[in-house]
Amino acid sequence: MRRELADRLITLAKSIYASTMLFGVIPFKQNPFWSLSPMLAPMAFLLFLSVYGISEIVPYALIGGMMSIVVANSITMESDAAFNRLILKIDSMFVLTRGGLIPYAVGLALGNLINALPGLAVFGVLLWTLVGVNQIWSWMVFLGALTTTWAIVSMIGYYISTLARDIRDLWVYSPIFTGALSYLPPVFYPLERIPWPELRYLAFLSPTTPTARLMQGAAGLVGLSWPETVLLWLTPLIHAFVIFLLLHLRLRRPL
Repeated sequence: MRRELADRLITLAKSIYASTMLFGVIPFKQNPFWSLSPMLAPMAFLLFLSVYGISEIVPYALIGGMMSIVVANSITMESDAAFNRLILKIDSMFVLTRGGLIPYAVGLALGNLINALPGLAVFGVLLWTLVGVNQIWSWMVFLGALTTTWAIVSMIGYYISTLARDIRDLWVYSPIFTGALSYLPPVFYPLERIPWPELRYLAFLSPTTPTARLMQGAAGLVGLSWPETVLLWLTPLIHAFVIFLLLHLRLRRPL
């Protein structure tokens, strides 16, 4: 029994490794400039704030920049997965392997995350030097919040890919979802800036709202009570459950 479980785990790890190398490491080595595009918009916004001397917003912009980089890279799961399914037909090959579809999807998501690492490193250094975020527990919260965002947005992207019948239908959605999940919710600004309480509750329909607020709290920008902190960690789990359920129902039918 233990040996069978160990063999399954090894097979799972090998499948994820192969998928990550194929869709992440190798393309990044061939063209590292893929990682520049998602960080241009938050970097331009940060430069705009610096030029006009709006220093009190800079810490929020740095956290928002990290979040938007993760979102922009993760949502490309929609076009990547659809391209592999509709054009290359490569997802069928992974389905027939011992690992199955899940390691393929996880590896594809990890491959997209690799393109986010350079931008995250740049904004992380700026947070360290300009804002003074140097406590280990703060960076642990950052890591947990960004990982949670990556997982949820990747699932959203994969779900959207299953709805596609033509790869061209998806080209327009990545910028829309990046803006809707990164710039409209309180990611580049605190939740308290929203004037109407009703809109504050609506903001939590976005999975980036609770994770960005956790990062803002870890950076000392907003004060969070323990009940609120627990609720902020639980809210993304609800998002993940809903999206996972939609994916499960979708994948039960032929694509």
